[in-house]
Amino acid sequence: MGWGYLFPGVVNFWNRFQVDTTNIPIAIGLILMMYPPLAKVRYEEMGHVFRNYRVLASRWSRTGSSARS
Repeated sequence: MGWGYLFPGVVNFWNRFQVDTTNIPIAIGLILMMYPPLAKVRYEEMGHVFRNYRVLASRWSRTGSSARS
């Protein structure tokens, strides 16, 4: 769909987030999209991990304690 044709102001809006030739929102989106495959996330185990609140709490507390040190 041609958002620039329907809403001509949208082009100027998105161009405000551009640094040199890099569009920052697109760069952030690509990084977020590529992180799981590069980190070898096992999607089949995510439901199990999020059901176990103790795993999430211990992971969060370790991250929090190391950030304070």
